[in-house]
Formats: sequence, structure tokens, C-alpha cells
Amino acid sequence: MMDTILLAIAVIVTFAGCAILFVDVVATKKTDFCQEATPARYIGKETGDQSESNRLSGFFVLAVPEFRYEFEGRSYQGKSANVFFHLYLGRGRLAVPFLDGKTYCIYVNPAQPTMYVTSGEQRFAFMHLLGCSVSVVGIMLLLFAMGVF
Repeated sequence: MMDTILLAIAVIVTFAGCAILFVDVVATKKTDFCQEATPARYIGKETGDQSESNRLSGFFVLAVPEFRYEFEGRSYQGKSANVFFHLYLGRGRLAVPFLDGKTYCIYVNPAQPTMYVTSGEQRFAFMHLLGCSVSVVGIMLLLFAMGVF
């Protein structure tokens, strides 16, 4: 009976890890083409801004940075395809990775210039690592349930 329960848990954990990896790949697929390095000016948000691009969620803030940039002779302004989670340092004090008015390098999708990411690394490394880790734990549980260990 315990072997059956362990086997069921192992299968669930393994599939959960695979699901995390699948979500990671699907979520970042559209940003894979963002490879044209372009200088862009960060557009800062006011303190306490609870707009779509700076939503409060418990102890974290979901921040989607907004930039103004030129690409192939046309001006663009929009939100990044990257999503950042910031931990509040204290009441009203948010750790902001970008400074208002400063120029940063972004990576634009040449086929769709309104889409860009703020770093050359398009994948959410944390999700990728988490998916692999959970899958390995699931596989180890499967091997243990089958009596290999």
C-alpha cells in the first residue's frame, strides 16, 4: 500500500516538474526573438502607483518596466515583456532596478518592434531551475518506489 502511495506521489511530482518546464517554455517563446540591442530611456512610476504595470501583491510588487526608444527610425513607448517581482523594503519603499530618465540597453524584436525585453537573458531562469529540480526529485522518488535504491 505504501509503495502505491509513494509511486503516485512520485508520478505527480514528476509531472508537476514537467508542467513547470512547459509553462516556462510557452511563457518565454514570444520573447525569444527579442535580440536587437537598442538604447532606451526608462519611464519611472510615481511612488504608490498601483497601475497595471506596478501591482501590489502581498509582500511583492509585480513590476513591468516601461521604456521609450527608437527602432529603425520610429519612436516607441511600451511595457517590457519581462516581468519583475520586487520585495518591499518597508512601507512605500520599493526596490526599483531602474532609475527614472536613465538610458538602458533593451532587446527589441525586429519583426514586432513594440515587443522588447530588458536583458539579453529571455528565460525566467528561476522557473527553468525549479522545473528541472522538481522533475529530478520526482524521478528519484520513482526510482525509490520501484526499489532501485
